[in-house]
Order: sequence, then C-alpha cells, then structure tokens
Amino acid sequence: MILSTHALVGAALANMFPSHPGVAFAVGFASHFALDAIPHADYPIRSASIDPKIGAPLRFDRALLQDAITIGADGMLGLVFAFVFFASAENQWAILLGACGAMLPDAFQFLYLRFPHEPLRTLQRFHRWVHTGTELKDRVVLAVASQALLVVAVGAMSVAIHGGRFLNTALAAPAIFTP
Repeated sequence: MILSTHALVGAALANMFPSHPGVAFAVGFASHFALDAIPHADYPIRSASIDPKIGAPLRFDRALLQDAITIGADGMLGLVFAFVFFASAENQWAILLGACGAMLPDAFQFLYLRFPHEPLRTLQRFHRWVHTGTELKDRVVLAVASQALLVVAVGAMSVAIHGGRFLNTALAAPAIFTP
C-alpha cells in the first residue's frame, strides 16, 4: 500500500481514541500489517538502495532522489489529508500518532536494510510474512479504487463509532497543534 493510504487508515482508527494517543499509535502501527495483507499495488521503487527486496548499498543518485521525493510527498500528503479529514483540537495528537504509527513499519524496512539486527530482523520477518503475495501491479485502476474504497470504509466506520466528528472536522479548518 502507499503511505498515504496507511496514514489515512491509521488516522481514521486513531480518531476512535482521541484522548489516548499511545493507543492511537499502537492501533495505527498494527493497521499497517492488516492493510499489507490485502492485495494491492505499490508504486515502483527505482533505487536499489531503498528497495527492501534488494537492499543494495546506499548510493546517492538520481533514482534515490526520485524515490525520496515520491515517498516523502506520499507521506506528507497522507499526513495533510489525515489532519484535514480527522483532526480537531481534542484529537490532533492521536491523529498524528495514529497516522505516523501506520507509516512507521515501512520506515523500519529501510532501517533493517542498513542495520539487520534485532528487533528489526524479527519485525522485517513478520512484515514479509504478513505481506500479501498477490500484487495488483498490472491492474492499476483496481489497485487505486480498492485503496480508496478501503480508506472510505474505515473512515465511515470511524464516523459511525465516534459520532460524526468527521463531517464537522472536514468542514472546518484543521486545528493543527493548538493547546
């Protein structure tokens, strides 16, 4: 899955725990693995330096720059949309931690390539085990539609459970880190 999908689902789940940021982080982190078990498509990684299937030595080249821009923009868009759709003055830390927790396992994959020791080794083994073997690489429309539908479904569940905060927050300006 792409990072923005992970961030939005993590934020939607975190929205159910507005006064428990630690729980929001843990739920977001766990959601990453549940999402990766669903058949999906990822964008291509051009740099062998950050591809978890290759793990080549770090090489600062054009491919690495392109991947850093793509991955960085994807993560930032996920955080921005998470705040736009779910954040309020009461839950902003939970939303931030839920979204970041949901994206963190992919960052740990990169770290594992550089430092293949415990606990990253066990986490990487689990990540590979849970990750679907079915990729929708050749069916881009289905891949995008399924990820969008998944985000909408989890967001709707969050709305139903948390009592409609989604609509009130989406219509108002996000309250970014206000006390």
